[in-house]
Amino acid sequence: MSKKRFFVFMWLLLTLLPVSVSAEGTSPWEVKLPFESATIHYTISGMEKGSEVVYVRDYGREVATYHTTEMNMMGMTMVNETVEIENQDWVYSFDLTEKTGTKSVNPRKYMIEEYNKLSKADKKLVEKNGEKMGVSMAEGFGGNVQQNATKILGYSCDRAEIMGTVVHSLHGSGIPLLLESNMMGMTMKIEATSVDEGKVDASYFEFPKGIEARYDPQSDAIAREMAKRTIAGLKDPESIKNQGGMPMMQGREQQMTPEEREQMQQAMEMLKGMFGNQPQQ
Repeated sequence: MSKKRFFVFMWLLLTLLPVSVSAEGTSPWEVKLPFESATIHYTISGMEKGSEVVYVRDYGREVATYHTTEMNMMGMTMVNETVEIENQDWVYSFDLTEKTGTKSVNPRKYMIEEYNKLSKADKKLVEKNGEKMGVSMAEGFGGNVQQNATKILGYSCDRAEIMGTVVHSLHGSGIPLLLESNMMGMTMKIEATSVDEGKVDASYFEFPKGIEARYDPQSDAIAREMAKRTIAGLKDPESIKNQGGMPMMQGREQQMTPEEREQMQQAMEMLKGMFGNQPQQ
């Protein structure tokens, strides 16, 4: 599994599940940031060196990430320059080096849709189970989750630690201000150096010229199915044990390389062991 995708996988395990009760009339996946718009600057060090800038609009409903790093491998310098633009419906990813682009449905959209189909009682049940499972899942990997654990640049942050990776994110959101990882001798540190609140120019949310974002209907179908299975699993945690792992990850394997499948299988074995030891409700 590529290092970046592995970090994303670990973070999804902690953030796709609701870890706090939602406000009345919203879902656990509809999070408003403490500012309407902002520009966040990061430095990146370790196996990759460079910088990242994140532009936020509409309280986090729109996010554009500009990432530029270099990595030395076997005497060669590899440049990684990407742009990702996310709104409530879509995630657009562009590789400026390879001149390629992809378009996929924002997984949170389907999570919200499935959640909104539930009765009021089932919504409360999903939130209750999600809070328990989000924390116990981290513990199952030998990690932990603490809300409002630290302050970075004046902002309250939740701290999540799992399998050699520690992430401090803006409270109740998936936007990290500090990520530190040391796994299998591979280190990475992504640290926010400034958060500038204020209006963000619309140009940062425009697609790179000359690159087409190709839509993959298969990934859309997988995301929709993952959302259905995840909500079903949150309604009935026992079904996770019976189905052999987290529902949100099922169906994802067909898109993985053999290396990715091997690491995912190891993770799933840990999850199965963890949920297999859950006390009966």
